[in-house]
Amino acid sequence: MRRVPQGIQFREVRSAESQGNGRMRVVASDETIDRYGDVIRVSGWDLSNYRKNPIVLFGHSARDPIGTAEVSIDKQRKELIADITFADEGTSEIVDAVRRLVDQKILKAVSVGFQPTKEPNEIKDPVTNKWTGGYEFIGQELLENSVVSIPANPSALTIARHFSPAVRRALFRSASGLDVARAQIAVLRLGVADRHPR
Repeated sequence: MRRVPQGIQFREVRSAESQGNGRMRVVASDETIDRYGDVIRVSGWDLSNYRKNPIVLFGHSARDPIGTAEVSIDKQRKELIADITFADEGTSEIVDAVRRLVDQKILKAVSVGFQPTKEPNEIKDPVTNKWTGGYEFIGQELLENSVVSIPANPSALTIARHFSPAVRRALFRSASGLDVARAQIAVLRLGVADRHPR
């Protein structure tokens, strides 16, 4: 049985388009049901705090800011849109590398980090009326956008709780090869998820 998601959530982008000159337009989130059976309702996005600090990171690492993004909601298409502007060339080695890889269409994936602000609804099977194991997120605050090389989950929501520093180091040593589902199960079994964000 899955626990009700708490803490920071990550979801891969549905589409990205490099516009050259250090710019990238992305559909950062939509209402597609993901592999875990979850859906994020566009009407539930709270963008107010994000707009005050519209950070774009590399790989969800707060140590690697690479730009900013203007975000908007397309109500008709039910999409969260982000227009990313990368930091100037020469700002840092990571910025230069990401800009080149995006321009070459090697890096195309973007993921959003968000905090649920309302209790998500359990998604029920329309025939049996039993819980599918998925959640419908109806209220969430956007915290950050990230350009990612290998999304932890190529087409779905992944959950990253606030772990103690020792657990974070053990589980997230390398983004490549990380099996998020196994990591989540291990964390739930160990009961090591912190209750307080860092």
